[in-house]
Amino acid sequence: MTKMMTTGLGLAAAAAMSAGMATAQDAPDWLGGELQQPLSETRIGITVLYPGSNAYQAMYAEAAEEYAAELGIQATVMDPQGDPAVQFDQIQDMISQNMDALVVWPTSQNALIPAIRQASRSGIPVVTSNSPIGEAGRRYIVGHTGPDDCLQAEQAADMLADALDGEGNIVVVEGTPGYTVSILRGTCFLDRIADEHPGITVLDSQTADWNRERAQTVMETFLTQHGDEIDGVYAFDDGMGLGVISALQGADLEPGEVALVTANQFGEGWDAMQEGWHQGSNKQSPIDDAILAIQTAIQVANGIEVPELQGIDTPMVTPENVTEFERPTW
Repeated sequence: MTKMMTTGLGLAAAAAMSAGMATAQDAPDWLGGELQQPLSETRIGITVLYPGSNAYQAMYAEAAEEYAAELGIQATVMDPQGDPAVQFDQIQDMISQNMDALVVWPTSQNALIPAIRQASRSGIPVVTSNSPIGEAGRRYIVGHTGPDDCLQAEQAADMLADALDGEGNIVVVEGTPGYTVSILRGTCFLDRIADEHPGITVLDSQTADWNRERAQTVMETFLTQHGDEIDGVYAFDDGMGLGVISALQGADLEPGEVALVTANQFGEGWDAMQEGWHQGSNKQSPIDDAILAIQTAIQVANGIEVPELQGIDTPMVTPENVTEFERPTW
């Protein structure tokens, strides 16, 4: 996967337009070509999974709005609240507005394919962000940006196995079923455990829909059903991991008594790692995530070819190196 492009914050076109037309000098350094129209006339539609209930997604939406304002483009950021039907309607509405490009963080692997196809057939380029669309829909997008979720899941498996010295019983707190990130963070984790860490046994696995409070309830249920059989926990993101920690604290367990690994570390998770509650995660910036998606959308709106896949770096974070990373602000 390609490394992230230079973000270029603050590189909005500042020079005056001659006769309303952009020139090569107005183009940001990261564009890789000439603007076909001024940034101020560029219209990008953005629909994000459900930022109202998840700190990472909320920061992504905020960063998207701020970066769009910095560049001076016209951007609309929408929250489908995790509902594919709502997001389907949002995409159709953006098509009717004849946007220059769309950024879609899909709520479903397959349910949105007809709407994305409609955008593509209408001549509006679509960039998927963070979560890939299903295979059948990839012919209708011009590119995808975001983290490598399979790699993150494999990293989580390795970190949890290391924390347990290769042996133990674990439970899994999943994201939303049918959502591509959930599928990748689940299947790639389980494959890595089976292939590389045969001493690890999965006792149970339940969804918490990327919600901290639901994750706490799921973990409380695990503790009731499995008790001290549980040696470790894998949560698909740090928000749910924080719910797991609350459940462990409520059960009067000590830090580290049950090992926890997640993906996508939050600020509170960074704190919890230094307190001993958290044994592994990775750095994943929603700001980098949003900026890369918007830059890519602007490129394709100007007819510039982009790579099929563009990634953001997600290095592993452990108790041994956590202080080498800045505390996340989300």
